Amino acid sequence: MRSVGYDLNTAVADIIDNSIAADAHNIDIYYHDYGEEPFIAIIDDGSGMNRETAIRAMQLAGNNASAKRSAQDLGRFGLGLKTASLSQGRSLTVASLQHGNMVAFRWDLDRLAQLKTWALEELSGAEITDFLPLKVQDALPTSHGTCVLWRNLDRLNSIFGKTVNDLDKAMSDLADYLGLVFHRYLHPYAEDPITPIHIRINDADVPHRDPFLVDNPAVQKAPPQLIGGTDAVLYEYTLPYQNRLTAKDRSLLGLAEERSKTLFDTQGFYIYRAYRLITWGSWYRMMARSESNKLCRVRIDIPNTLDAQWALDIKKSTATPPKIVRDSMRRFAKSLAKPSRKVQEFRGRKTSKDPQARMWELIRDRDNEFRYEVNQENPYIEAFADTLTAAQRHGFKRMLDSLASTLPYEDMQSRFAMDERVSIPDSLDEELRNTAKEFWQVNAMLTHLTPEEFVQRYKDKEPFSLSRNAERILREVAHD
Repeated sequence: MRSVGYDLNTAVADIIDNSIAADAHNIDIYYHDYGEEPFIAIIDDGSGMNRETAIRAMQLAGNNASAKRSAQDLGRFGLGLKTASLSQGRSLTVASLQHGNMVAFRWDLDRLAQLKTWALEELSGAEITDFLPLKVQDALPTSHGTCVLWRNLDRLNSIFGKTVNDLDKAMSDLADYLGLVFHRYLHPYAEDPITPIHIRINDADVPHRDPFLVDNPAVQKAPPQLIGGTDAVLYEYTLPYQNRLTAKDRSLLGLAEERSKTLFDTQGFYIYRAYRLITWGSWYRMMARSESNKLCRVRIDIPNTLDAQWALDIKKSTATPPKIVRDSMRRFAKSLAKPSRKVQEFRGRKTSKDPQARMWELIRDRDNEFRYEVNQENPYIEAFADTLTAAQRHGFKRMLDSLASTLPYEDMQSRFAMDERVSIPDSLDEELRNTAKEFWQVNAMLTHLTPEEFVQRYKDKEPFSLSRNAERILREVAHD
């Protein structure tokens, strides 16, 4: 029973599922400080349990998996409380308060080994006070709610280590995980019929996460699609190009290279069961994870009435779509990735389709190979070359060819894969203003364009098209 496959993150999430099912609004997780006996406690202000309900909750498989449940009941097999808790430690205590009456029960594996019988311990009021850590006693609900306490954390210690620093790191990872898995309960979408909850770890809120950036106007969203023959609904999102992601966007996405959380790693289907995230970051072999698809996210909402069809596992951390859903997902898969590729190819520039517009020209060779050359027809390059002598122009061309042949493709690919952003200087507009002044001076001597002709020639061509203020800058310079 202890080897079902829980880790700390999935174990705590399973307990929180029970708190949400009990209509909790606040869920607090506490763990020991330096010098204390190791423990982890999950405390909620839900409806609580009376003695009979608490005993049933401590039974193995105390619930019927096929019984009807409310839409927000995140339980399934009646095993989660026990298997999740005992997967991390050898002692599980549940104390619950309802209508002013506190009851508490404990499973202790060492005691069971001594007695050689399934002996559930019931704690008296005095024993509850003596047994609970001070930090947990102070956080207990005053009118209704439940506390789940883990002690003798043998499995946890063997994986993360026994020091407080080791546990701090594990809890930081847990906060990130809970922020994502329960993000729609913490910060419901406009269409979600959910009362927001709060989850804290040692009094600190878990981070705000949103894998789709639904409030970002630059995100492309397709209309929701009901998957025929089911109650599952599919939503498609295409994130902005990585250079347009703000620090807040990156925080909401939870991007962290050291945790292997890049745009590449987090692409794919996101499966939600009753608004709780079950599994994510996979295309279910319907298409390959790739750089061109990395901005694509697909959300699928399923109700808890479809658990059997989705082959939901006991940890509620994996779900396999039924054939009717897989067939629909497969039909959508190819078209789903197209917006992601388009965003990365176009990158949001206001550059025209004029072949002179870009500073770099894409050259496609045989065998699906490509390279870049400096576009010598670009007005900026062309205007500069016109000021050179024939010998200087020959040397300038050789320099441009050398620059193109030494473009660091591999390094750029590696950095883009790690979601690093291209740095555009804050002084770009000022640099472009100086360049525009030089162009206007050359124009006065050679081309004699009118101010309006000057603006129209350069506003959609690099480097000016890199700035959203290009037209204003050119117009100010030409009329100065």
